[in-house]
Amino acid sequence: MVKYLWLIITMACCIGCSSFHKVPSVKIRQSMERDTLLKSFGISYIDLKGYKIIHINKRTSCILQPLVSLNKGEANYFRLKIDKDKNIVYQIDSILSVGKIQYNSKKTTGIIIPITKYQNADDFSTVGEIQYFNTTELQSDCIERNLKNSEAVCFDDSGSFCLYMSADTLFAYNIFTKEKKAIFAFDNPMMYSVEMKIKDNILTLIYYPNFVEDFSDFNSAKVITFDYQE
Repeated sequence: MVKYLWLIITMACCIGCSSFHKVPSVKIRQSMERDTLLKSFGISYIDLKGYKIIHINKRTSCILQPLVSLNKGEANYFRLKIDKDKNIVYQIDSILSVGKIQYNSKKTTGIIIPITKYQNADDFSTVGEIQYFNTTELQSDCIERNLKNSEAVCFDDSGSFCLYMSADTLFAYNIFTKEKKAIFAFDNPMMYSVEMKIKDNILTLIYYPNFVEDFSDFNSAKVITFDYQE
């Protein structure tokens, strides 16, 4: 009995250690300038003409709802609601802009939502957060509460990690253990990250090197690709 108990404890410790030390890594493949100008932010208040519905799957959708009329106020915020089977199961208020909403059907049936909540009028810097919602268990989690100058976020190919930029650092967040690790740094605090996507373990990031100059002068964005390994 003692022998089997020791075996179970050993296996549990190994699983725990394996999960803790399993950190993705990236290596730069290529960096280049994008030919066309990008819209700097995702969906903002001025893009909404009434309600906007983003379909996630057959049973789930995100609803964007304006909160203040352009003619009645300066705080142009909107609300995001998640509808499942015609019931509102989650809601976020006071949104200035929302980036590309992504859904993972492989492991977690979860949604990641990059949100901008504040923008500095002088230097265009932004602060926001990344929200996560499990559409099966109907549970939410905040992946990042201090998202800086970014709406670039995606699941990795396995669906186990949320990858995202905040300021000049690339992070990997383990959906299951809720651990966050920095896996790459640009050493460029003036960059703004627009979009991130991954396919066949090649991670692509679209960004502006200097959000003050690039936004003011309408400069083209940059594209960098990484080899990604979990």
